Amino acid sequence: MYWKKTWPFFAWQSIRYAKNQKDFQQIWSNKKNWFSSFSEGRNSVSDELPWINYFGRDYLKQILRPDFKVFEFGGGGSTLYFCKNVAEVVTVEDNLGWFKILTETVQAKGYTNWRGFFVPSEILNDPRPRSHVDPADFKSSNRSLENMSFEKYARTIDQFPEAYFDLILVDGRARPSCTQQAIPRLKKGGFLVVDNTERSHYLAHFQDIIAMQFTVEEDRIGPIAYTPDFTGTTILRKK
Repeated sequence: MYWKKTWPFFAWQSIRYAKNQKDFQQIWSNKKNWFSSFSEGRNSVSDELPWINYFGRDYLKQILRPDFKVFEFGGGGSTLYFCKNVAEVVTVEDNLGWFKILTETVQAKGYTNWRGFFVPSEILNDPRPRSHVDPADFKSSNRSLENMSFEKYARTIDQFPEAYFDLILVDGRARPSCTQQAIPRLKKGGFLVVDNTERSHYLAHFQDIIAMQFTVEEDRIGPIAYTPDFTGTTILRKK
């Protein structure tokens, strides 16, 4: 794994994923930040930053406003980042251990604009075949969670009014299902952020919806802090 944290590996990925010369220059401008992110003790929580690629992070800096309401499927450094920069943050987590750590961290930081939900997965009793690509199946692509349903997890956002949130981050379990539940809860002009979209199945079901209801603000594979492999982040704005 160490060889992946080197300049040659960064350069190879830069050439592989850059769409054009300008894109390559933007990727290359992050090489020092990427390399320094592997320093001991650094991670997204300690840095209070979202664990998405640099393109996505830079875009968030431009569009976040103090009055924003944000929902997260999956919390961490992004939770702390949003708490510092917006009015209201809501997070759903499926892992109890991590949820307790996140809750303690938010409280220790003194943030009072956060609301967290612990919603574990449930054992599937339905014998019919289910697909992690189909949003209606509420299934994770993680093989260790093959027989688990994330329906309650994904539907946590349903308790909020339609068009309530200014930004929704999908960075947890069963992402196609979470995206499906997120769209009605997003305001016009609001932002849908889906992480790790180098995995094409996350948004495969939504191509027609994206074309009709959204503009694509950011959609590139690029370097990400704390992680050797480049990842994709897609940011959509609701029309």
